[in-house]
Amino acid sequence: MEVGSHSVQRYKARAARRPILFWWQAFFLLAVMVFLWSQLPVTAILFEARVIPSLPGTHAAYVVLDPKYASAAFKKSLTAWTSGGTAGNMAPGMEIGIDLGNALHPAEYLEQGERYPGVWQPLAVSPLPVRLPDVCVPSAVETSADLKVSAPPQGVRLDLDRALTAAAFAFPVANDALTERAGHCRFYVETERDGTVAHLLLLTPRTPGAASFELMLLRGHAAGAARGSVDIYWMFPKP
Repeated sequence: MEVGSHSVQRYKARAARRPILFWWQAFFLLAVMVFLWSQLPVTAILFEARVIPSLPGTHAAYVVLDPKYASAAFKKSLTAWTSGGTAGNMAPGMEIGIDLGNALHPAEYLEQGERYPGVWQPLAVSPLPVRLPDVCVPSAVETSADLKVSAPPQGVRLDLDRALTAAAFAFPVANDALTERAGHCRFYVETERDGTVAHLLLLTPRTPGAASFELMLLRGHAAGAARGSVDIYWMFPKP
């Protein structure tokens, strides 16, 4: 069809070439909804209403007062109340015929308030399975008269653990190389199969005495491969 010099063409709908570009959004939203519903616990859907028991009734506590003191306190409060002019024709200090000497009923306790069902008493104490020996401590007189403080041992003392002792580990000790009069150091030693020292680690703070023993331990020897710790103590007299 032509109108004047212009031609008008009819619109013809075409099928989508790639429908997945449109439908993937719907499938994505459906997957998100299914995931959210799967995270909802079953107890939230199958919910059962619980009946909450009502709170217990109110209770009051009472104290026992002397009837004479209670009557005087009541009259004093009544006088203070009437003195404000709100009591009408009531005169201050008038007598009130109320008997406050009635005895109260014995106190009642709730069942859940009982702490012990009966009379509490401690259990029998059983003796220890092993009897300890008696500790003998000398008296002050015996200590001052007979006890003598022995001087600490002098020289170099070595404490090897079981592994180094079994491997017969030994090293030469040169006393003249020590500049400190007393001290202590600890090393971790590892030896090769031929018995020579492979690794040496100082486990205590480094001091001049520890540095001297480090050189001595590097010349040590064992019967075979071993590893362990050695403690070295030394003490020499003052020059």
